[in-house]
Amino acid sequence: MEDTTREGQFREMARDRGLRSPRHGFLNKALRRLGGFFAASLLREEIARRPGLMQRVHPRARVVAVLLLLLSVSLASSLSALSAHALLAAGAVFSARIRPRELLGAGLLVAVLFSFLIALPATLNLASGGEILVPILRLDGPRQVGPYAVPSVIGISGEGLRTAGTLLLRTLTSTAAVLCLVLSTRWTDLLASLRSLRLPPLFVHTIGMTVRYLHLLLRQSEEVHLGKKSRTICRRPLVSDQMWVGSRIAGAWEKSLHLMTDVTDAMTARGFTGDFRFAPGRALGMADWAFLVLAGVLCAAAHFA
Repeated sequence: MEDTTREGQFREMARDRGLRSPRHGFLNKALRRLGGFFAASLLREEIARRPGLMQRVHPRARVVAVLLLLLSVSLASSLSALSAHALLAAGAVFSARIRPRELLGAGLLVAVLFSFLIALPATLNLASGGEILVPILRLDGPRQVGPYAVPSVIGISGEGLRTAGTLLLRTLTSTAAVLCLVLSTRWTDLLASLRSLRLPPLFVHTIGMTVRYLHLLLRQSEEVHLGKKSRTICRRPLVSDQMWVGSRIAGAWEKSLHLMTDVTDAMTARGFTGDFRFAPGRALGMADWAFLVLAGVLCAAAHFA
């Protein structure tokens, strides 16, 4: 009975002072997205453990095959050749048993939207010229805007469509190939494969530490927001929330500096010389070499499609 009375008194005081209940819509969305990020990280490890054809190939062979595909895609110029390379990337995704939803969620959807927005202006005859297929705007006559000549009819041209299609196919094929490699390979195996290709230790070290710090920063943000949500009773002014967010950012920055110093001292005390040490893995077998030869032959044949 006493708790009910206290609760009633608090509600009456809040009503008299014009206090409102807090809104946690954005906070809940942020927490769900953070939790989804960690779940997606675990899911990617689960994809790397699936019994797919790509997962059976040595990680080093997978890295070399993807590099060959990227080089071949950059050298291809015709739409037919790029379409053949896109089929190769789709076949790799299918052989790795990666679902379309997983591939889109890993970043392909963002690449599709961004590439489409970049390629959209290239479809106009302003950038590529050529014969107009779909007129959009008609002017009184041609105009000169600085060093650029504006035709009397602005529209989508055939050359512009070919230019945009070339950009989209090249970008999306390369993105899908890299995502297939990342999703089908464990992170430690990927770093070890990159180091075995004589990449500078600083490059591998930076990649590994960046991923670890991102995970730590996201986990810390989740804990801070959850703590604020559990202690918030009434809605605070926007200025007060902005000051709180600024203080948390400053606190996270200071904590990151101390953590960086502590980690560096701990690694130096344990004999770290700037190079990662990976457990020795198995050598490339006949099946791995056959996979590399097949990848090279398919990339070369795609140019004659």
